[in-house]
Amino acid sequence: MNSKPVFYKPEEDIFVCSPEAVLAAIDEFGQTQNFLMNVGEEKGKIVTDIIMNRKPETIVEIGGYIGYSAIMFGNALRRAGGQRYISLELTPKFATTERALIAFAGLDDTVEIREGPCRESLRQLAETTKDIGMLFLDHSKPSYLNDLKLGEELGLVAPGTIVIADDMYQPGNPPYSEYMRASTASKEEACKPFRNCFKDDHISLGNPALVYGTAIHEGLQPTGLPVSYYFCFGGSN
Repeated sequence: MNSKPVFYKPEEDIFVCSPEAVLAAIDEFGQTQNFLMNVGEEKGKIVTDIIMNRKPETIVEIGGYIGYSAIMFGNALRRAGGQRYISLELTPKFATTERALIAFAGLDDTVEIREGPCRESLRQLAETTKDIGMLFLDHSKPSYLNDLKLGEELGLVAPGTIVIADDMYQPGNPPYSEYMRASTASKEEACKPFRNCFKDDHISLGNPALVYGTAIHEGLQPTGLPVSYYFCFGGSN
């Protein structure tokens, strides 16, 4: 079985163990062969700059797709001195492609792919991990808020965690944006009717005590869809 990606060019062995070259090849393939919904070079730079500045130890990504963001951000994490980039991907064929490209880029010592439903993966991760430095949301947009809340409940998202969400084009994701900007009092009030009423592993109430900082929105190519950036800087008692 040939483990090399479809865009591999035999004369360009420089691709091997070069994250930058692999990213460039994916970009070229997406532009000339088949469009790929990746974060892209320009928008990705916003996130890599945050990684280099904040220097998180651990990053968790929900929605790995073919591995573009895991390569870009995993490489930045390693250069910034971080330890673990964990990419959660639901679809087996994407997870397989992602693993191959991660290994090809020489990042399999830093980037780990976990295949399966993200909520199961988050619960498993919480068994061994206290909190994470950054959460990158890039999966099903209606699931952003519910899965963020699960991260809060598990203690993975805590004071000091950076939360970045992709594809936040206007009107974006109003429930998610409203929650991130809401006061702790209003979040607690919204949770009251549901506490102790039911237990559903698919629905999360979050941690209303967490406080998030101001969002940064940028709309850049290739999709023109913005990213949003929040910093969890504390909690109320």
